[in-house]
Amino acid sequence: MVKVNLLTTGGRKSDMFAEHQTPREILEYFGVDYAAATNTIDGVRLSIADMNKSLRELGVVDECRISSIVKIDNAAHVDISGASAVLVSDVDLADWEKVEKYEPDALKIVDEDGNTIFRVMTGGTVGSADNNGVCFGEYTNGGKATVTALFDTDIVDKVQAVKDMMGNGLLDLKEIEEGIPAVLESIAAKEAKIEELINAQ
Repeated sequence: MVKVNLLTTGGRKSDMFAEHQTPREILEYFGVDYAAATNTIDGVRLSIADMNKSLRELGVVDECRISSIVKIDNAAHVDISGASAVLVSDVDLADWEKVEKYEPDALKIVDEDGNTIFRVMTGGTVGSADNNGVCFGEYTNGGKATVTALFDTDIVDKVQAVKDMMGNGLLDLKEIEEGIPAVLESIAAKEAKIEELINAQ
């Protein structure tokens, strides 16, 4: 039997399943509308074919995490104005910092070999962003995390410049953002349990 930890936009659940069962069967068991979601197992994206492979075929042994996150309307976007481009997250900087501290693996996307192909971090002043990851700086837009980039004076097509800099990265950032509410909920639940074990005199 395999312990499956399910992460969705609505929260977390866990249950035991046989090794021959598939992600599709597991998500249907939990009543998840996976067709409209981004589905991953232990951080690796599940293709349509993967959804019908057994846990054993997917390399799962004792335990795994399946995520099925429905895309949200509000997400990270880039505002271009004059000589600058500002990446604005839909997540507050304080929340990114909390997740980075307590659940750093939730800020990574990995390939089928376990290599990190995209990650989110915090730190620095204006931050940085490319196709490999985002580091949010200390400046915010109404509390939302941001990254500011300045264009070279000879850049004419600024939209293309942003696409070249982090086109795919924007999609990866959006995917990670969609899972943040459930991660924050999990962190809050853990903090509440810890507080129950602390007696203040």
